[in-house]
Amino acid sequence: MTTVQRWTGRETKALRLALRLSIRDFATHLGVAERTVSKWEAGGARVTPRPEMQAALDTALGKAAPEARSRFSSSLQMPPQGPRDMPTERRDLAAIAREQVAQTRQTLGLSVEDFASVLGETLAWQPTAGEIISWETSSVPPGDIILALPILTGRPRPGGVDGDQLGDLVAVYRSRSQFSTHMPPDQLMDGANTVRAVGLSLNLLTQGFADRRWHDLIEGGAQVRCLFLDPAGSAIQVREAEEGFPAGQLSGLTKLNIETLMRVRDRLPDDLRNRMELAVYDDTLRFNVVLVDDVCIAQPYLTESRRVDSPAFVIRRRQHRTCLYPVFDQFFETQWGRGRKL
Repeated sequence: MTTVQRWTGRETKALRLALRLSIRDFATHLGVAERTVSKWEAGGARVTPRPEMQAALDTALGKAAPEARSRFSSSLQMPPQGPRDMPTERRDLAAIAREQVAQTRQTLGLSVEDFASVLGETLAWQPTAGEIISWETSSVPPGDIILALPILTGRPRPGGVDGDQLGDLVAVYRSRSQFSTHMPPDQLMDGANTVRAVGLSLNLLTQGFADRRWHDLIEGGAQVRCLFLDPAGSAIQVREAEEGFPAGQLSGLTKLNIETLMRVRDRLPDDLRNRMELAVYDDTLRFNVVLVDDVCIAQPYLTESRRVDSPAFVIRRRQHRTCLYPVFDQFFETQWGRGRKL
């Protein structure tokens, strides 16, 4: 039976992939936070989980099915594909290619299944989750996969759109439902330090994130600011007409969502209530913007198109470069400054 003398981020990642679990599911399997698993994997062989987690990982490996243990052993011991006399330089390139696939998926915060789906939208064919696992652990990714990775992350690529043109845009989804499928609120806000949002009803945050999760997030140190379109203002009436809603429907939904977060705030300990700030504004709707730490989700409000049908742009802040993130950061701060605090 395969055993591990000392677990590091390298072995941890190999076990997760062998079990064919997403980071979220693997974290649940071990009883730890998703961010903990991500930190292990990002640190590779330099990171060693705590002693109690070493034991938990031993147990997870021991209870794994034989085929999963075989995949685990192979991923750690299997030499790169190709002839044994392959030059070291070529073996290194294969390893780099595998690492690029894994790093791109982690940067986007996607499960193996979701990453396969996103790649399929870029390519002329649809990879499987099993192929993604193989490209991250043992086999050499195809050339078109390597070419597709910079498109997803915005890094420069030879002969194509470079990073300056893509900026910090890392993904585009055709609709809010497609975005929510690939990046649900629990995944987006897990372990966040700051959450800022401006829009109409902010359904993504109020209906997609449970009260208990809000309490855990704020008690963990997060600062939250949510800016709703005023349900008693004139701008929301204009939007109701544009989207074809009966008069008062969006107003009623927005009021309900505001009351939901006010209830969350009221149930917080007195010394934590100032960590959740709520406000309303009455202005022409332009964007729904959610900023969670270094990630920004921006959706335009299009005339005669409901926002659930509008494209969603995923932007990740880059250091030492002015791209889209600062634009939407400033947009939020400007709107917040005009708002009326609740």
